[in-house]
Amino acid sequence: MTAVIFSAVVFCLTMSMRGMFIPGHPRNRYLSLHYFLYFGCLYLTMMLGFALIYILLQFNGQAVWVGDEHHSLAFWDRFFTSLYFSGITLFSVGYGDIVPEGAGRWVALVEAWIGYTIPTAFVVRTMLEKDSG
Repeated sequence: MTAVIFSAVVFCLTMSMRGMFIPGHPRNRYLSLHYFLYFGCLYLTMMLGFALIYILLQFNGQAVWVGDEHHSLAFWDRFFTSLYFSGITLFSVGYGDIVPEGAGRWVALVEAWIGYTIPTAFVVRTMLEKDSG
């Protein structure tokens, strides 16, 4: 069951990012409310998706964070801690209060890479649409 949920989450994350790479038709507004909302929703989807991945790894007994205090939390506390960790990782803040370990390191690495490349993809896409428009 975990594999099915994990696959569904990865599929949703992939489909959310797909929109950045499909050419669109700009309307001579490169910094519009549409783009702002699109990227806000994209970041929110990434945060939620990776938080669910961290929760699934924990339910499977994988080490995700350093410290036992996070493993003994109730579901909602664990979810909000996962969401917080996902957000600070995605935005490359990384306060250090939660440190990934085990499988969590690799997931955090992928999430940080995605969070780092989203603004770059936005700029490249905007410039390509500007040149083709």
